[in-house]
Amino acid sequence: MKAELMRRPDLRDRPVIVTEGPDSKEVVLDSSPEAKGVVPGMPLQEAMSRSKAAVLLRVDASHYESVFTKMIASLCQRSPLVEKGEMGCAYVGLDGLEKMYGGETRLVASVLNAVPHNLNPRVGVAGGKFMAYVAALSGRGGQATRVSEGGTASFLRDLTVDALPMPWEDRARLRRFGIHTIGHLASMELGPIQAQFGPAGRRAWELANGRDLSPLVPHKAIDAVNEYVIFPAPTVTLDALLVATELLLGRAFARPALRSRYVRMATLEAKVMLGAPWIRGVAFRDAVGGKEMATRTLRATLDGTVLPGPLEDLGLTLSGLTGESGIQASLFSDMRRQEQLREMMRQMEVRLRAKPPVFKVKDIEPWSRIPERRQALVQFDP
Repeated sequence: MKAELMRRPDLRDRPVIVTEGPDSKEVVLDSSPEAKGVVPGMPLQEAMSRSKAAVLLRVDASHYESVFTKMIASLCQRSPLVEKGEMGCAYVGLDGLEKMYGGETRLVASVLNAVPHNLNPRVGVAGGKFMAYVAALSGRGGQATRVSEGGTASFLRDLTVDALPMPWEDRARLRRFGIHTIGHLASMELGPIQAQFGPAGRRAWELANGRDLSPLVPHKAIDAVNEYVIFPAPTVTLDALLVATELLLGRAFARPALRSRYVRMATLEAKVMLGAPWIRGVAFRDAVGGKEMATRTLRATLDGTVLPGPLEDLGLTLSGLTGESGIQASLFSDMRRQEQLREMMRQMEVRLRAKPPVFKVKDIEPWSRIPERRQALVQFDP
């Protein structure tokens, strides 16, 4: 929701619901505080019955993932132990870092500052992942909430079961059984809960009683290079897209991270005005190590592409970074030229979707007195 409000400030202070799933089974992914009574996982029909004036937005997963990935990368600069949880939620290991930052207060402040203020981050500090999560959930934006080891039961007692990591249907069943708070769930016997809800019920009961031994699983960053540009005005022309692509490739290959390295995959992503994002991935047949080769391949691939609407921006991600090109370098200049010619032929074949009309001259009867018999045009096959 916060990612949407960053690019749609006109929606602030209004009830907004972000939905996901097929049209017939849309559910709530997230909602603004103004959408009263709406919680994640709730069927859209029920959500609309509770907040009739809500503005509906379809999920833009690629945009959310981009914002989330940048947030995770920033947090990894604060702690070596960061787990990427559900969208918008990250777990950061703080043990042993207090002395480095001059105390826990400064450490927590550094974690808060790692996230853009527009996302209104909340931090929970506790001995376990679930307690830290509900502490953050209960706090205010831009602030941290700490739960001491001995204060777990009292902190959880009055929280609603909506804070539990259970499907919305199971939480609704808990309420139908008269169980509305985590404290009430904790006071019950495990047997009946597990019989009704299975392993998910057991897990919820253990969390309600403060038992959470789940470890932090460090996030493994994907080795990639990203570049981004905003068009001065929304564009619908392929030429503008190609120019922007070449610009981004130039920026990317000029970065130190790609020095003496090659890439195997390029992904273009653009925001379409009043439409779903446009995404195009291109896998290079051979890893490329420079702007020129990558540009030729992308131009050939994008040739004839019909854009779905006006593009507002363009992002480029180069991934699959390697230290080798996958092609043995030639020792002789004529062999290098031959390889370049073969690559150009491959690109033309992709562009034309047929064998390109390129031929080479081959000697047949060079001694013949008849010129037509001396040489022949033969289809060039790389």
